[in-house]
Amino acid sequence: MTSQGRYLLWMLKTTMLGPIGRYALSPFDWVLQALGGWESELQYCNQLLEEDVFNNSAWNQRYLVVTRSPILGGLAAMRDSEVDYTVEAIMVNPQNESPWRYLRGLYKDDNNLLVADNRISDACLKVLNKDWTCVFALSFLLDLLRMGLQPSDELKGTIEAMENSDPETGHADIAVAVCSILQKCDPLRINY
Repeated sequence: MTSQGRYLLWMLKTTMLGPIGRYALSPFDWVLQALGGWESELQYCNQLLEEDVFNNSAWNQRYLVVTRSPILGGLAAMRDSEVDYTVEAIMVNPQNESPWRYLRGLYKDDNNLLVADNRISDACLKVLNKDWTCVFALSFLLDLLRMGLQPSDELKGTIEAMENSDPETGHADIAVAVCSILQKCDPLRINY
């Protein structure tokens, strides 16, 4: 076995250690960039996320692979399939913060493209129709509105229905309505 192969085997064992594993990934990032081994790295990230979709280190490694792998073509080439993958993960467990953050990273430095991608606002809508207390969906939606999202009538209706569950509230501005709902769902972050 080559030294690269031994190092990759060691990394596989180390990353299975759970939270400690992320500290081991920094040198692994260097190994990928210096020695290669990109061919199976995305599949390995898939495997880790299948085993534990809450593995934030695996989401971080996936982002590194998508953005830096010389064989995948970069973020622009991978964005469409990665959005599909991430939205699917969100639908499975909307209370998992990692895919929400990963989704935001897929549009790094391009808020217009983020707002224009209907899959994202649709994902927020689907999640909120099932669980109106999902802080991650509400926060993401609020960011989209702040960036210029023109909400669909269905999205407006969903937010109005959520807000009208409390007769003391009622806001004409949908972003203010989302903030009001967030105050109820996430009182710890009110001051932030």
